[in-house]
Amino acid sequence: MNKEVNTNTNNNQTTVPSYNNCFTLGAKSKRDNGAIIKVPAFIDSDGYPAKLWGGKGGALSRYYSLSYDRAKNILDRYLNGSKRVRGDESLRVSLYLDNAMFGNLHIFVIDFDRFDEQSGFFQSAKNLADMVTRSQGGGWHMYYGIDKETAAWLFDSINLLASKAAKSFVCSTGNVTLDGKNKVDFFCDARHFIYEWEPWDNTIGLTDKTQQLYTLIKDNFTLTRPIETGWHSREYKTAASHAPVVFQPKDENALLEHMNSAQREIFDDLKTLSPDCTRSEWFSIGLDVWHVFGDDLGGDVFRFWSEPGHSYVPQGCAVTWENIIDRGPDTHLNNRRWDAILHENVPSAF
Repeated sequence: MNKEVNTNTNNNQTTVPSYNNCFTLGAKSKRDNGAIIKVPAFIDSDGYPAKLWGGKGGALSRYYSLSYDRAKNILDRYLNGSKRVRGDESLRVSLYLDNAMFGNLHIFVIDFDRFDEQSGFFQSAKNLADMVTRSQGGGWHMYYGIDKETAAWLFDSINLLASKAAKSFVCSTGNVTLDGKNKVDFFCDARHFIYEWEPWDNTIGLTDKTQQLYTLIKDNFTLTRPIETGWHSREYKTAASHAPVVFQPKDENALLEHMNSAQREIFDDLKTLSPDCTRSEWFSIGLDVWHVFGDDLGGDVFRFWSEPGHSYVPQGCAVTWENIIDRGPDTHLNNRRWDAILHENVPSAF
């Protein structure tokens, strides 16, 4: 682990870079089938820990954007209070990577699902990382800083950037190294929760590893381009064009894993609605889906529900979801049944 802090001097004043409001609380939670999952969490108005849901577009958005000091103070106050509940020993200060930054650098994370500590890629990634953390089960998170503007062109050339419809910059999962020895996820400026088991060391900063990461990933992976015909945004445009990629939807179990009880109930109700409706009805239902499930999970749910429709086109669905995300903040949840379910199902403690 390299402990490096950069300073910028202007008019005899020194500014020490720091992490922005990219912290949240996290915990381990048991699903109905007994499986343990890692979830974002918050301390509710009654002082009890609860599962955090809805993303930054939801009613609890402020809990996804805490400073480190604020997150730690909330956790310490709860742990030293009188409302401890069973299972709360897993509560930790964790990260939510949407616009997560250290100074003017965005945070890039390599999350190792499977690894060979003696492999060349693992050793190179670990040596390059500014911060390395371990999970309770022995997994690895490796952290780097990147210059997003420089990275856009480099990462696009190796198919690392997220699709046009996604609000994430990099969100690439299940990538296996060419030698088959490591399986990793890549995240940067993504609506993705990272649970940290080890105490977070907020004194360790990040340095710009844009070029080194690009070379490391290019030399060790063959990545496939996500849905759409190339990655574009209002900020970055590439002249290259690419053939459309067939969309592969997530299965129902993969979606359910990321839902709380209220969302599962609403998901069951959504499946009773036909996607073969008018375009305006389809868009309106999509807005309600966004209000319940947020940007990323909502997109997966919307695509899953839309796919059986006779007029379903993957690229068109993705573009529509992007428009829903843009419109969502200016609308409200119209489905009264879903609204009632959300209010009846207050997130439960662990």
